Amino acid sequence: MEFNINIENNKYLDPKVVGIGILENNNQILLVKRGIEPGYGKWSMPSGFINRFEKVENAIERELFEECGITVKASWISGVYSENESPIILLVWDLELISGVPKPLDETLEVGFFDLDNLPDLAFDHDKKIIDDWKDKKFSV
Repeated sequence: MEFNINIENNKYLDPKVVGIGILENNNQILLVKRGIEPGYGKWSMPSGFINRFEKVENAIERELFEECGITVKASWISGVYSENESPIILLVWDLELISGVPKPLDETLEVGFFDLDNLPDLAFDHDKKIIDDWKDKKFSV
């Protein structure tokens, strides 16, 4: 049995909201090598779905703890991203490290800080734009 989703007939289905955190230290940002699909084995910023009745900032802070074992504080929103024909809305926050040393946990294969001018191959097409937009806000005078 084939199941086709017609976007026009399903226009009232709720989107999925994803929180993304960008943690910078000495002109490097924290990336995780994804241990789950989509993007398994590729690098991206720590991220995850925001649960119903969960404050966005709390969700991003939770995701960083779950993926990297660190405590962070969501500082300011860097951007909101969506695309036609995608059910995903991305909310990107700048983060401040509170405590801990990043390490790979259940959903990550590796973690590391990467120079902003020498990033690895990123998992998603939107990752580079998100990082560039964040850099423009973070380092603009």
